[in-house]
Amino acid sequence: MNARAFDGRSTGRPNILIILSDQLRRQALGCYGDTDARTPHVDRLARDGVRFQNACSTYPICVPFRFTFMTGEYAHTRLVPGIEWAMSPAERTLADELNEAGYDTAWVGKWHLDGGHGRMGSAKQCGTTPVRRTHQGRWRHWFGFELRNDPFDTYYFVDDDPTPRPIDGYQTDGLFDIGINYLTQEWEREEAPFCMCISVEPPHDPLVAPRELQQAWEGRQIQLPGNFAAESEEQRQAYILNRQRYYAMVENLDDNVGRMRAFLEDEGLANDTVIVFVSDHGEMGGSHGLRAKQWPYEESVGIALIVRDPR
Repeated sequence: MNARAFDGRSTGRPNILIILSDQLRRQALGCYGDTDARTPHVDRLARDGVRFQNACSTYPICVPFRFTFMTGEYAHTRLVPGIEWAMSPAERTLADELNEAGYDTAWVGKWHLDGGHGRMGSAKQCGTTPVRRTHQGRWRHWFGFELRNDPFDTYYFVDDDPTPRPIDGYQTDGLFDIGINYLTQEWEREEAPFCMCISVEPPHDPLVAPRELQQAWEGRQIQLPGNFAAESEEQRQAYILNRQRYYAMVENLDDNVGRMRAFLEDEGLANDTVIVFVSDHGEMGGSHGLRAKQWPYEESVGIALIVRDPR
């Protein structure tokens, strides 16, 4: 055990790790009944904790859900129109609550609460434009970006430094590296428990995964749900390919969940860390003949929510 590890049991304040994924429908996980999914680490997290069977996105688009997640308010109370919207710095956030409770707070990854395309332009411009420090929700440590939607071309920013920093390789792998590095090098372990949120874009579009994993999934037969539909054979094959690549992205996320849990165990932090695994909305994946989200169907609204509390 790491001798410097914070002992949350002595203070009653455990560490908190939030893993937030984008566009992950709960049906794409083994613990929610998908027989094709290869998600042993998330499945283990569910066995070790509580799996919420009927968790739903309050509004199955990124920004409105993230506003609710950050403030506890429904998006319609602030007239959130969709995705081109910036959260007011006056909003009380999750970070405010935890800062005042004595936590060392850190945000890693996608934010999407500082105006998005409406303020910054194209996805590439969004990915190289910093989130204003005043609009970072007062997370004390910031390793974030507004949005990018290209997991092989992602940059992040540190605190109020406007310099884009490239993530080498695949975004999910890189963001978990940043989270582990923060806990290893920057977290003041003897002074406060941590609350860190790692917010990854995959399995959001574009549907692309690390090469070997993607190729493996493209060669597998998968089960299609009973409500799967397509208007043509060409569309059917495109939907199936999208589902295969989606599974590859989910498996990569699962690998990183396993890597993080192994790190916490190696560092002696596992017994003092609550893990929350959640997604902002789902993905239709060809169900009802539809793609993406924002539809009032289970595949779009139904999200993963798992909480593992070692206490």
